[in-house]
Amino acid sequence: MQPKEELLEQLGEGYGYVNRLVEKKIEYYKLSAAETSAGVVSGLITAIILAVIGLITLIFALITLGFALVQAFDDSVYGFGLVTLILLLIFLFVLFLRKTLIVNPTVSKVISAFFAHDGKEI
Repeated sequence: MQPKEELLEQLGEGYGYVNRLVEKKIEYYKLSAAETSAGVVSGLITAIILAVIGLITLIFALITLGFALVQAFDDSVYGFGLVTLILLLIFLFVLFLRKTLIVNPTVSKVISAFFAHDGKEI
């Protein structure tokens, strides 16, 4: 009965090692997911804050440009109309090139953030 007991003991140890290995792998993946999620969320918050500040700055810059063009044209309709036309052209440019300018880089950035290994072995 000695060899049978040794075999059961070795199987028990092997099971313990495998169990600990699986627990460590699960913990690693949780930490990796948390790190990646934190990076993505912090990047998103930063982008939102910069977008709001940039939008406010853009609004004031466009109002300033409108008033400058009013003085140049001596007519408020032409001044603010030209600013509106410029914004309409930018809108159409972004609308037609949204996949190239926005969608593809965003998808690429998110995928690379979630699947970057930083040289770590999995």
